[in-house]
Amino acid sequence: MERGDGAGGPRPARVLVVGDVHGEFGRLAEWSAAVRRRRGPLDAILAVGDAEANRDGTDAAGEHNPRAPGGIGDFPLVADGRIDLGAPLYFIGGNHDPWPALDEAGPGRWSGAAHFLGRAGVTDVAGFRVAFLSGIHAARVTGTPGAPRETPRDRTYYTAEELERVAREAREAGPVDMLLTHDWPSGVAGPRRGHVGRPELRTLCERVRPRWHFCGHMHYRRRAAVGPTRVVCLGRIRTGPAALALVERGPGGRPVLVEDAAGAGGAAR
Repeated sequence: MERGDGAGGPRPARVLVVGDVHGEFGRLAEWSAAVRRRRGPLDAILAVGDAEANRDGTDAAGEHNPRAPGGIGDFPLVADGRIDLGAPLYFIGGNHDPWPALDEAGPGRWSGAAHFLGRAGVTDVAGFRVAFLSGIHAARVTGTPGAPRETPRDRTYYTAEELERVAREAREAGPVDMLLTHDWPSGVAGPRRGHVGRPELRTLCERVRPRWHFCGHMHYRRRAAVGPTRVVCLGRIRTGPAALALVERGPGGRPVLVEDAAGAGGAAR
């Protein structure tokens, strides 16, 4: 899919994928502006969990161990237009997000130009087919059919049914451009990080076979592969370029990682 470049010419669809924001949307806005100065307009920003898009104190009070600066963070400034991210925001949930409010609202528009993708599924964002799974693993929820998620902590976990839903919807939808998860798939962490990542997510990646798999959670950057899928684990937004990945629709329609952040050249296909 191509878009107008503002001067009448076509340009490729372009999205910025960002790691854990933790309520620091002012920093995200600064990096989004830097990317747009270098590469041009963005069609969307995709966040891989722990965005902490708290609209108010009630949202923040529902988080498990909130990390946003000042408790609420600066998402209210995004919601009322005082912080401009430069493109609509689409986010999944992690283990530090306002889950009671997110579950009550469900997928869709969250506030302003921000949208919650939901717990699990496949959708279209700016012409890219995006599979997604919110949350992290816990045996007492993920491994227990029908386990209740009543406490703020338990709401941060995904279920086996949600894993299966992503795989099923991806199979029905056709080729997936990007898979978004908060936690990492297993086998990509590197020797010094020990046992980081989940085998369930590696299996999900193998079943979905997206071109790219983006994740966050661990606050450091890592590149790896799971079969034909390129895995990019993103840092926290305060780490700047390590938290960013820019994806464009490349020749032949393939999603291309054009550059990892503002000012970093090169293309990965």
